[in-house]
Amino acid sequence: MYFIISIIALLVVIALYTSGLSITTLSLLSLVLGTIGVVTVITISQSLIKDLNAITKGADLIRKGSFQSKVQVHSRDEIGTLAMAFNDMTNTLEQKIAELKLTEDNLIKERERAEHFEKAKKHFLVNMSHEIRTPMNAILGFARYLQESLTGKDEQESIRMIVKSGEHLLATLNDILDFSNIETGAVSFMRLPFNLRDTIATIYQLMESNAKLKKIGLSYSIDNSIPDSIIYGDSVRLTQILLSLTSNALKFTEFGHVSIAAKAVSNDEDDQIAIEFSVKDTGIGIPLEKQEKIFELFEQGTNHMTRKFGGTGIGLSIVKHLITLQQGEIYVRSILNEGSEFCFKLSFFKTNICDDDWDEHHKNELALKPDLESRKRIKVLIVEDNAINQLLVIKLLQKHGYETTVAENGKVALRKYTTADFDIILMDLQMPEMDGYETTIHIRDLKSYKKDVPIVAMTAHTIKGEMEKCLSIGMNDYISKPFHANELYEKITGLVKQVTPTLVQ
Repeated sequence: MYFIISIIALLVVIALYTSGLSITTLSLLSLVLGTIGVVTVITISQSLIKDLNAITKGADLIRKGSFQSKVQVHSRDEIGTLAMAFNDMTNTLEQKIAELKLTEDNLIKERERAEHFEKAKKHFLVNMSHEIRTPMNAILGFARYLQESLTGKDEQESIRMIVKSGEHLLATLNDILDFSNIETGAVSFMRLPFNLRDTIATIYQLMESNAKLKKIGLSYSIDNSIPDSIIYGDSVRLTQILLSLTSNALKFTEFGHVSIAAKAVSNDEDDQIAIEFSVKDTGIGIPLEKQEKIFELFEQGTNHMTRKFGGTGIGLSIVKHLITLQQGEIYVRSILNEGSEFCFKLSFFKTNICDDDWDEHHKNELALKPDLESRKRIKVLIVEDNAINQLLVIKLLQKHGYETTVAENGKVALRKYTTADFDIILMDLQMPEMDGYETTIHIRDLKSYKKDVPIVAMTAHTIKGEMEKCLSIGMNDYISKPFHANELYEKITGLVKQVTPTLVQ
């Protein structure tokens, strides 16, 4: 710009010089033209600086996150073109950021909805578990109670069918809860010492009556490669897996035999042993094209099998997940119309406890069981809001000589606890007025003038973390509804023995 103005001024001076004007006139004209040129340059420079400052200010506003202000440049030169491009860029950025903000807001809302849904689902599962297990505890509890009282063959058979139907319904509920826990990653595993031979023998005993009903052979074998020592692992999950596989084998076998087997496939000299378990049957088998999908959710061999044999279709999927989460593996070998074999491998930690020591330990446990006269001295406070379950626990305990007192909620329990002495408290968790958690906290706060009475959570809640929560607030143990009477007796005996050894002889 400056260069062009200078050239024009020079050309004007040369033209005037050639026209014959005097030196004085030319000098004066040159001065005038020079002044005009300087003024023009200054004016143009100021305009240029103003425009550049406007663009710089606009860029600074964008840096600060403001897109509303636009660069006010009206010139048609390169600076004007730059300003227009800058404003277009600002508009585009504003639009894109608005779109991103909208997307972000939508994602936040979706996440909040998902979190709300997960909380609602968990709350629903907790309530469903409680609402089903509470009456189921009464159904199974009273049915088992009657089994010990009735002597007629027809009556015994009727009661047995009630128990079996209730246990089937409970197994279905457990499948649903396990499926939900696996889906949300809420499955935990314990590492406790257990006797593998006893565990498999127990599974055999639990399934033996089912096999006899169908007139199917059932057997189990434990290879000599498995040492006699006790191992560390989750015996509850192992039992769940083997029971599920054995139950399936019996369900899909009309004739022949079902066998359970275990053998060591690797035996680390230091601390671990890998064991392969198998459940083999002579049942209907699985079509080859279905074998890869059999562990998927809601998959059974064929639709005809689903209609004929029933089931939720999630049992094998749960089994696979439980094994996989323990770094194990499972596979199936099957021939249609000849039978199937499900095999899985799990690793366990070894211990230095031998079977003889374990047997002695259990003998000592059995020695804790009190006789009837000792039980008459054990005072039990039952904190339970459900009248039917109150009656069930009272009958079970009074039948074996325990002295019982009932409180229908936490407030009543606190009042009775402070006015009488008890040897143990059976505490429901979900109650009106005051729940089991709050009641336990209040009771533990009163221990300065009361002995530290054992508290057993007696609840229909089975969600992960429930037992840990109970123990963390001062409870001593946990029993899940529906429970077996013997399990309840053993927990009472063991805990009372720890606190008052002279009471249980």
